[in-house]
Amino acid sequence: MKLPTPLLVLLVLSPPALGYDLPAELRQRVDRLVAAVEAEPTTVETSQERVAVLWEWANAVSLQGAVVPKNLPYVGLYVPYPIPGTEPNPNHVEAIDTYVRHLSFLEQDPQALGVVSVDLRNAVQARSWRTIRVEWTVGSLGVAEGGGVLASQHYAGGYGQLQIDDPGGDNYVSATTSNPSLRLELDRAPVWGPYGGFRAAQGYPVFRVQGGSLAAGDTVTVVYGDRAGGGRGLEIGVFSNDAIALPLHVDPGDGRFYELPLPTFKVVGAEAYGVHGFAPSIVAVGDAVKVSVRTEDRFYNRATGDIPGYGVFRGEQKFAQIPAGKAIYELPLRLSQPGVVRITFRSDDGEIRGVANPIWVRESPTEHVYWGETHGHCGFAEGQGTPEGYFRFARDDARLDFVTLTEHDLWLTDANWKYLNDAAKQFHRENELLVFPGYEWTVARQRGGHHNVFFRGPGFDRVPVQEAPDLSMLYRGLRQKHDPKDVLIIPHAHQNGDFRLSDLDMETLIEIMSGHGTFEWFGQRYLESGFRVGFVGASDDHRGHPGYSPGHPTTAGVRSNIFQFGGLAAAWAPSKTTDDVFDALKARRAYATTGAQRIILDARLNGGAMGSALPLSETRQVEGRAIGTGPIRSVELIKNGEVAGSFDTSGAALEGVADNEVVVRFYSESYVTIRDNPRGQRTWTGSLSVENGRLTGARFLGTPHLDADRIEVEEATVGFHFATRGSRRAIALTIEGTSASTLVAFDLEAAREMGTAPTQVRTPQEFAEARFALVVPELGQPQSEEVLEEGRYRDRVSVERAVGLRDDVEFSFTDRGGDPGDWYYVRVEQLDGHLAWSSPWWVGGEPPR
Repeated sequence: MKLPTPLLVLLVLSPPALGYDLPAELRQRVDRLVAAVEAEPTTVETSQERVAVLWEWANAVSLQGAVVPKNLPYVGLYVPYPIPGTEPNPNHVEAIDTYVRHLSFLEQDPQALGVVSVDLRNAVQARSWRTIRVEWTVGSLGVAEGGGVLASQHYAGGYGQLQIDDPGGDNYVSATTSNPSLRLELDRAPVWGPYGGFRAAQGYPVFRVQGGSLAAGDTVTVVYGDRAGGGRGLEIGVFSNDAIALPLHVDPGDGRFYELPLPTFKVVGAEAYGVHGFAPSIVAVGDAVKVSVRTEDRFYNRATGDIPGYGVFRGEQKFAQIPAGKAIYELPLRLSQPGVVRITFRSDDGEIRGVANPIWVRESPTEHVYWGETHGHCGFAEGQGTPEGYFRFARDDARLDFVTLTEHDLWLTDANWKYLNDAAKQFHRENELLVFPGYEWTVARQRGGHHNVFFRGPGFDRVPVQEAPDLSMLYRGLRQKHDPKDVLIIPHAHQNGDFRLSDLDMETLIEIMSGHGTFEWFGQRYLESGFRVGFVGASDDHRGHPGYSPGHPTTAGVRSNIFQFGGLAAAWAPSKTTDDVFDALKARRAYATTGAQRIILDARLNGGAMGSALPLSETRQVEGRAIGTGPIRSVELIKNGEVAGSFDTSGAALEGVADNEVVVRFYSESYVTIRDNPRGQRTWTGSLSVENGRLTGARFLGTPHLDADRIEVEEATVGFHFATRGSRRAIALTIEGTSASTLVAFDLEAAREMGTAPTQVRTPQEFAEARFALVVPELGQPQSEEVLEEGRYRDRVSVERAVGLRDDVEFSFTDRGGDPGDWYYVRVEQLDGHLAWSSPWWVGGEPPR
């Protein structure tokens, strides 16, 4: 395309005559880079040298306020260090030239790309339909005829799929310009990364300028959810967030698209649907404490609109009243007697009910359980929202004791890291909310997999993946910069850390559960390799909801990889101070739970706290207590990866499962026996029916993903759809007239493994359709079970009678004999499928070297 001469001169200006303050030597290299790019496009052969200068340049100008293109840090990793055995991606190589031009424009004029504003007068509610207008004021770069504005879509935005083909349809996007002599023609162009196709480039709407050019000061208004043709508007996602991204890009006429300053909008929760209480887990007799009572919408956001009042109960005894009108209410308590306190809430009209986590009141406790999130994201990486919104949610909504924001460093600049440290300092309060600065070292599995790194406090230098692209380089870099006692590294399984390697001083915990799935086997792999590591759970939430994350919404009928309620890390520490909690995590005095369930787990082996390495002994005595958030189905002792004992949890009948209810349980394995990312979700779609009994109802136990999990009861049949990935899902069936001949018959549809991280060695598993029937056991009899063998995996469906289970179990195991170096841990499983795992103990043996 022939460009007007003035614009052409501006686009090829070299070197940037004005600009940011750079060291003289870097300025010379930048000028040479700009000249080289204008003379000849970057190739694979020239890419490594050029991207090294680009990366240093981007970090320097970011610290001076320049907005660096989203994928520039990503290119700074995957061009010089592609996945082993592959060449750099052509899109990444071509992007180098775009980013050089982008920074050159900003050097000449920080407003070269213009400014963006969002016209939105009222709050946007989750799961609603809205029209949002974004106005772009053209900067000094202008737009020549044939150039245009591209409206891409943040893959994690949760809103509807943008379209330009049907003006009368939903999610229709239109655009107009303030220059009446111009028209905008529709087109499409590809975008890759968080602001486009996440795994591969996808096409997005482009509004191309015809009939002239746009000059500085002209405007383009993009209307998301244009209703003029009769559509309902833009479908808003199900989660609240303070900054949902609507990415825009401009082609000024050179055929390249440059990111504009990012427009965002805020989403709040909808009407009241549920209520939940957050309480301290360990309380001293007579202490004054506060229970945070949070009213929620259907998707676990803080509710808006009319908030009911609640009666507060212990058992059936009402002891307090919460006034209407407050979505978060702090209920003061002073508990004068030792024991376990369980509090429930009931709205004044009886329609909304909820519970708080159990409170264990003790005489002069020397340690407390503190709850935290060690893995979460916001909009600095490929998530949504601001760091401030993330920390505010941790403090006010999830009521966490400690938190870290682990943004993927392959999207972070030095300015982002400084910002994250500043935000941590802003929200950190001793004895209230402890904020540990951190990041996720993010590289392909072949180079070591994903590891969350966090520090004792702000002010520590990171070792970014662009400078340490292999796991051993990360360990070495952190040791060179810092004392290992101030650094904690936690690998996770979805893009799994290399369990053949571990830094013995810094990598003392393993994430075995997240919104991606449940991966107990992953922790065992480290233990089998001889490493002494403890266990934590996390969410890996990307929507700014740390510590209370219900999973991500279904998009276009496809489940998100992060499909289940996230977990938590629990730390046993003397006080809620930086050093006490950080040291507890470092020393493995920690445990993991699923589903944000604050299950209390206190256990010792031969008197040693969880995470301890103990002297060799013939007798290994494990004693402890599990205080559940629901009936406890089992407490098991695991020795060297195998079940060594199971404790009887039966007792007085509890509320939760009635005598005429039968529990159906579904479980799918997630491990892989070869070195690759773990197996993905198994979707369970099908139906069940009852023979020789009358089915009258069905309900999920636990916390279903309300956006995707379904139960449909029609006469004598229950249709269902949900997923598991190393996790358990339970359905309670109400059956009248059971007998020894009562059966539950299953009809499962065929399915295919989904929701994985990219795999390089194995292929996704296919699951065949299946039909079978299981006997409903008599009370007190073992469960009936069907094992589904699929390739390397053994999934299970079972039927059991589960009444008379306790929610508070004091347990004891005795193991006599064994070898030096034996390792043990305790696994607690509730009837609803939620779990808790202690960190292991080691008996005898030599410490790893």
